Amino acid sequence: MKYIVAGFSLMMAATVAADNVRPQVYLNQNLGFNIEGFNYKQSEFPCDIDKHLMLGLLQRSKDRGLVMEPVSTADKIFNGEIPVLAIDVEELVLNKEYRFGSKSSSNLPKVKVTAALIRGKDDKDVVMAKHSCTIASLKEFTPSSEILDMGTQTTVCSATRKCLNELTKDVVQWVEPQIK
Repeated sequence: MKYIVAGFSLMMAATVAADNVRPQVYLNQNLGFNIEGFNYKQSEFPCDIDKHLMLGLLQRSKDRGLVMEPVSTADKIFNGEIPVLAIDVEELVLNKEYRFGSKSSSNLPKVKVTAALIRGKDDKDVVMAKHSCTIASLKEFTPSSEILDMGTQTTVCSATRKCLNELTKDVVQWVEPQIK
């Protein structure tokens, strides 16, 4: 089965082997991002964090045997039967020029989200948790002095993707016991 995630194509054949396999959780692709200072007129998140977050969550859930389906339509989001995972980005720091919602003095990449698992239409059917990731040091990204090691070049976006990789792991580990 093939899904389109915010402009990305993703093969999910291993997760959903047949069309008749019911998803255990829907992943709301409509990320919230209500942060002071962000230019809401731009069409995309910086560094495509929305796309990488969605793809990371889908891949992590697949790796753990959790059937997660990305959705963006109201009929699936408000279905009332299958839990919906919704994500709201609360803080985003890429560097000193691109920092939204953070009062921290660090200029290293950081992403903080609130994940909500919506299991019904009542307020008591919503469980929320904050998850965050931070790159504490750029040491691992700088070229090595070892003659045989050519080192790696990094960008703010590649460091942020590494951060998101850890964030998706935390979110999926949090969701999994809540739906079983």
